[in-house]
Amino acid sequence: MRRLRRLLFGLVLFAPLALSGPTDGDTVFVGTITDTECGPDHAPMIAKGGMGTTARECTYRCVEKGATFGFVDADQKKFFQLDDQDAPRPYAGENVRIEGTLQGDTIRVRSIARAD
Repeated sequence: MRRLRRLLFGLVLFAPLALSGPTDGDTVFVGTITDTECGPDHAPMIAKGGMGTTARECTYRCVEKGATFGFVDADQKKFFQLDDQDAPRPYAGENVRIEGTLQGDTIRVRSIARAD
C-alpha cells in the first residue's frame, strides 16, 4: 500500500512536466554548425591537408571519421553538443538559427534553419 501511495504521489507531482508541450522552455541560438573535432576553428585541420578547403568540407570529413556535429554560439563564443545528428547535416559550416532547450552543454534541437 505504501508503494502505491508513493507511485500515485509521483504521478501527481510529475505529470504536469510530462504533459508540457515540446516548445516549453525553447531558446533560440544563433551560430555555426561545426564538428566536435574542430570546434570553432577548422583552419588547423584544413592546413594539415586532406580535410577539404572550407569549414563545410572539413566538418563533413571530420564527421565521416567519427566526430559528431556540434554548434558554436555566435554571442557566447561557446561550443555546444547537439542531440540530433540528422538535422544539422545540411547546414555544416553554415550560420544557423537553432530552436531548442539547453541541458548542460547539449542543445536538444527542435528546429534548425539558416540564419538571416
